[in-house]
Amino acid sequence: MVAITTSPKTQTRYYEDVLAHLPASKTTEYNKGQMIYDFDHRPRNIYLVLKGTVGISNLAEDGTEVLLDILRSEELFGESAFLEPRGRSERAQATQRVLLMTWAASEMEDLVSKRPRLGVGLLQVLIQRNADYAGRIESMAMDTIERRLARSLLRFSERLGTPTESGFVWMMPLSQEMLSRYVGTSREIVSHHMSRFRKNGYVDYSRTGIRLHRDTLKTVLD
Repeated sequence: MVAITTSPKTQTRYYEDVLAHLPASKTTEYNKGQMIYDFDHRPRNIYLVLKGTVGISNLAEDGTEVLLDILRSEELFGESAFLEPRGRSERAQATQRVLLMTWAASEMEDLVSKRPRLGVGLLQVLIQRNADYAGRIESMAMDTIERRLARSLLRFSERLGTPTESGFVWMMPLSQEMLSRYVGTSREIVSHHMSRFRKNGYVDYSRTGIRLHRDTLKTVLD
């Protein structure tokens, strides 16, 4: 059995608790593909996504880049700024044109000391995020690649998609290379399974986006 991840509604509630105690700060805009920070430069700030999406990647022990998540509006990242310089290698990259609000790590620490509810909210966000990562690790250990890809598409459709009147969910384009880094396999294998999903009517995709039928795709997991 694969671990249950946090529902989008629960995640939203935790972020609302945090945002209620965060003061406004300076904003910065990044173009699609632009690095916010990379593996060689540990972040010094905590970031809040105001608009657009950000991909968060980590390096596995074998040097392989793993896409941890794609963060959307009103989600925080950059918590590795609290770690020592020898902390984990992480990269944040704008996957769309993105607008971020930032707080220096030292400023955030000061805010948490003055606003205990902010600290509790941040802790809840990090605990739930780690629970999601644990569920993905279990899926990688037990599921076939086809099931892992289906789970990934369903999760992205919940977080990033917009339901349509025809029963499909429309979401931003996700390259097969990006999906391969998220699922943990090669781009060629992802391409093979995506072609099968398209043939079976589960998904349709182009450079402009992905159209996904959630109910039919869920049959892959039955």
